[in-house]
Amino acid sequence: MKYQRDPRVKAWVLKEAAGRCESCDNNAPFLTAEGEPFLEVHHLKHLADGGSDTVTNAIALCPNCHREFHYGQSMTSKLEELYGKNSRLIRE
Repeated sequence: MKYQRDPRVKAWVLKEAAGRCESCDNNAPFLTAEGEPFLEVHHLKHLADGGSDTVTNAIALCPNCHREFHYGQSMTSKLEELYGKNSRLIRE
């Protein structure tokens, strides 16, 4: 199933992150062809699980952290850490 996403949410989250991964705090690993820092927007509660496409449920991640949030052993503790350090995030 494909989910409709608001491009303004993605743009806001990326701008707010200012080129830094919101999990590991490292700079984006490279610049895109447009000269923008490459980060991926991740929904903390996945859209497929009823999560909202809002800035309070989305974060900017480097590719390594993004994969870890999907497949890593420590994804639950990483998620809790994010909620604790980022006041804009709201648990859904």
